[in-house]
Amino acid sequence: MKVNQIMTRNPVCCWPSSSTLSAALLMQESDTGIVPVIRDPFTPTLVGVVTDRDLCLHVVAAGRDPSSTWVDGCMTPDPICCTEQDDVSFALDLMKIHQIRRLPVVNEKHEVVGIVSLGDVIGKAGIEASVIAATLQKICEPMHGTKQKAARIIAAA
Repeated sequence: MKVNQIMTRNPVCCWPSSSTLSAALLMQESDTGIVPVIRDPFTPTLVGVVTDRDLCLHVVAAGRDPSSTWVDGCMTPDPICCTEQDDVSFALDLMKIHQIRRLPVVNEKHEVVGIVSLGDVIGKAGIEASVIAATLQKICEPMHGTKQKAARIIAAA
């Protein structure tokens, strides 16, 4: 099965100069935890993603004003993504390797055309339960290195 058969099409997007408040409002209105970041309103080329976790850790926990903090200050640039023609099993492998639950889906021009989530895979792809369980276990493993150290520093503050 191909990613384009299960992905959520035409996700809401923002751009690097959007406020983090506007990104949060897009998440609220669209009931999503991820917003692809495109070059600008007229160029849908993927340049990053911003997640609810990014907003929480890099804006709220840092005491920054969401209305004057721009997305480019907390987004993940050049995110892991897949194409619409990739097999779902490939997307699942990317999620497992990179410990992520959602992937932007791009076309041949690297323009955002969708999002595929672990939930999409579980609900629509017919993947064996043991494969889903192994992927979820890997995604949920504690992160090592810089991110884990940063979490301890923030917790100690």
